[in-house]
Amino acid sequence: MKTALIYISKHGTTERVAGLISERMSGGIDLINLRYEKNPDISSYDSIILGGSIHAGMVQKRLKRFCENNSELLLQRRLGLFICCMETDENKLNTEFENAYPPHLRQNAVAQGIMGGEFLFEKMNFLEKAIIKKISGFSDTVSNINFSAIDSFVSDFQKQ
Repeated sequence: MKTALIYISKHGTTERVAGLISERMSGGIDLINLRYEKNPDISSYDSIILGGSIHAGMVQKRLKRFCENNSELLLQRRLGLFICCMETDENKLNTEFENAYPPHLRQNAVAQGIMGGEFLFEKMNFLEKAIIKKISGFSDTVSNINFSAIDSFVSDFQKQ
């Protein structure tokens, strides 16, 4: 089974989570960053995992467009979906996940995950730092990656 994990990462957290998923998966997995490959050909893959990060309540537009442009093909593949975010309110988390992926993809996914997130101040611009400091109260790098969510996601995805 040939698997692609297609993601987009603004500051590196989703890329880190993609790598952690890849390390935990049995068999090979191709990591594809939509930041550098804007329209990858996914026709040769049996399984697809999609991941993005949430900023101001929304997933990146490039991931949304990828889902729209490849919707039919994604529905024909074994599918996993995840997001990375720092939100802690369960209702808001679920809303952010629902807003990230269209209903038909969520319904077809064999694995779904909310993987936590990070505030990486050293990778933010001045405005991002100011907004995050004001909203969150954090002023230094903090990581809330949910490793058990990653393990559960991988387990669900690999079930036959």
